[in-house]
Amino acid sequence: MSFILLIFAAWAVIFALQFPLRRKPHPVLRTVVFFIKLLLIPVTALLFVAIDSKIAYMHGSIFVVVYIALIGDSAADVVDLIVRCIKRKGVESFRLLLCGAAGILFCGGVYIYGTWNAENIREMRHEWKAEGLKREHTFAFAADLHAGSAQTMDTLRNLCRDINAAKPEFVILGGDVTDELTSYEDMVETYSILSELEAPVYFIYGNHDRQPSSGFVSGRTYTDEQLEEEITRAGIHILKDEYVKTAEDLVLLGREDISSDARIKWEDLKNPFEGEGALIVADHQPYDKEQLEIESSALQISGHTHAGQLWPLKTVYTLLGLPAFGEFEQKKTFLYVSAGANDWMVPIRTEEHCEWELVTIKQR
Repeated sequence: MSFILLIFAAWAVIFALQFPLRRKPHPVLRTVVFFIKLLLIPVTALLFVAIDSKIAYMHGSIFVVVYIALIGDSAADVVDLIVRCIKRKGVESFRLLLCGAAGILFCGGVYIYGTWNAENIREMRHEWKAEGLKREHTFAFAADLHAGSAQTMDTLRNLCRDINAAKPEFVILGGDVTDELTSYEDMVETYSILSELEAPVYFIYGNHDRQPSSGFVSGRTYTDEQLEEEITRAGIHILKDEYVKTAEDLVLLGREDISSDARIKWEDLKNPFEGEGALIVADHQPYDKEQLEIESSALQISGHTHAGQLWPLKTVYTLLGLPAFGEFEQKKTFLYVSAGANDWMVPIRTEEHCEWELVTIKQR
């Protein structure tokens, strides 16, 4: 409740500052201000999700508050323009009231949609074909859970239930299962819940699991050793630039995260199962351009981006040449970037839905 009140308070301040401008006809100045606000929407979103700084960790929710308030106030500008164009008798006197109502409704609507979208994780089914298979295989992929932080334990239990119901041959946890805001107790509970997955589970590290930015908050809540102990206690296999045969004709490579100094270059990796089946690569971040230039595999599946999480960041990432969400054909592989099973820090998502993937690999 306090979060939505902060949104309305931020919108009220923004609206009040522009009150003199809205009362009198200043079309050029109003247009300039409108486009400044439109520019500030992706800027505040980027400050929240893409800038690794103390202010983002300590006050990230404020950026989200301002982001939603700016969307609401921009909607009020559109209503203001429509009312001015109508020029009907009696409507003009209610113009500011209509603008205010539109701003409040849009702020509330964005908040309601964003929280609903963040709490509903969809199962997405995909099919790809590969050479070297004797039969088709199905596996589950779930990345960016951020359990104990943006994701509740009940949501995690529901996710495990849905994955078990799909009966995959194995499960890949694609990194950022926990993060810097996850307590030790929640980390332990997270892997206790994940131990209930019925298929073999393989884990790769993301850029948050080992809490590298914990200095921006109150410090680490668990050590690398404690994290690894709970993962292995749950019966989950950790892959750090390691290959494993999941079937007679299918090989999985779990990559160390690109943020880690321990990551091995693609050309230095040695596949002990070369020629023994199709290769699937699980790599948390989809940003290793050098690897994607030479990688030869049936599929690379990644997460990390949350599909931008806040509109319009998916488009911004795409314009910057970064794969944000979906399938991308590379020279010798297909890259699929998941929208992720949850959000970063604040459970609000105005971009693509949260998802986990059920992937079927068929014979080519």
